[in-house]
Amino acid sequence: MALKVAVVIDPWSYPYNGTVVSTRRFVAALSDEVDFRLLAIGDRESALDSRISPFPQLSIPGFNGIIDGMKVPLANPWSRTVDVARVLAGVDLVHMQFPFFLGFDVVRQAKKMNLPILCSFHVQPENLLRNLGMTSPLLTRWLYRLFIWGLYQPADLVVTPSEFAAQLLIAHGLTTPTEVLSNGVPEEFLALTRKPGHSKLQLLSVGRLAPEKHQATILQAVAQSRFRDRLQLRLIGTGPLRAELEQRAKALNLEVQIGPTDDQTLLSCYQTADLFLHAGEIELEGMSVLEAMAAGNTVLVSNSRNSAATEFVPAESQFQHGDSVDLARKMDCLLGDRQVREAEGQRNRAIAGQRNHQSSVAQLLGIYQIVASRGRRENASD
Repeated sequence: MALKVAVVIDPWSYPYNGTVVSTRRFVAALSDEVDFRLLAIGDRESALDSRISPFPQLSIPGFNGIIDGMKVPLANPWSRTVDVARVLAGVDLVHMQFPFFLGFDVVRQAKKMNLPILCSFHVQPENLLRNLGMTSPLLTRWLYRLFIWGLYQPADLVVTPSEFAAQLLIAHGLTTPTEVLSNGVPEEFLALTRKPGHSKLQLLSVGRLAPEKHQATILQAVAQSRFRDRLQLRLIGTGPLRAELEQRAKALNLEVQIGPTDDQTLLSCYQTADLFLHAGEIELEGMSVLEAMAAGNTVLVSNSRNSAATEFVPAESQFQHGDSVDLARKMDCLLGDRQVREAEGQRNRAIAGQRNHQSSVAQLLGIYQIVASRGRRENASD
């Protein structure tokens, strides 16, 4: 009999961030072994997918513009259109993906029903605060404590995408057991054939167009490069800083494409990129970096102490966080030596292959089985 798993994933129908993309991949890969129920915001897709229990979108006056810009809408758990207890009835475990209002409410209800709870740590308080224009260490610590008290500590197990992420929670007081589970790189990236050699050198960066991603550092570095007249940069993503980045690129007189794209074009961009750049400050894993490495790209990433990407990106492929001069210098060294880029690309593909999606899927299924069986044993003993 297939396991019944309820997944809390507010913006299921908005696949514009890594958490939603990763969750969709896992659900698709495990659909034969697991009977999923999805607690998410309702839209036209929910009418076509019987797995979805549709919640209305939450409106927060004063913050709706930021939420819309990030394309990560939040569900309203207080709506009477969905009975959470009825949705959870008969499930083997609850898997919480987003630490927002719906997640708090579902965890509370699951505890009342004595259901096993698995929580994934995908959203750092630092991410939320940067997008609200805040950098308060006191508020950051308070949010960690809130998330741990209301979500992670009540869980049976917390899965984190990196050891860095696990240690963050432990440092802020988590005592619930943790297990590192990479989101995993799909085979389609590892199987890509490189196709460089365009008339201009192709630079690529993928990620939310948001403050913590520091795309402005990339623009400044490209403007300082000795190859600037031979460079074509593409910033793929959505987010509130799109217009600001477009204005900055225009002011620097740079040839830049900025905005979202489809999956096939993204794969093509990875194939043709001569160099992948990532200036992000806050990363619990860094999936766009892993995807680029899996595709055989040479990469340069920020050495931010708040980024898990430094766990798997060699030191020589890192630049000083926020330093456009250092980034430009290292860019120029790589752009001037194709043989070095090819050698580093092959090395990167081997590194990324150690975090392949197939292995992560098998690991997650094992976690589901263990957590669910633990819950059944506890219920039997009551």
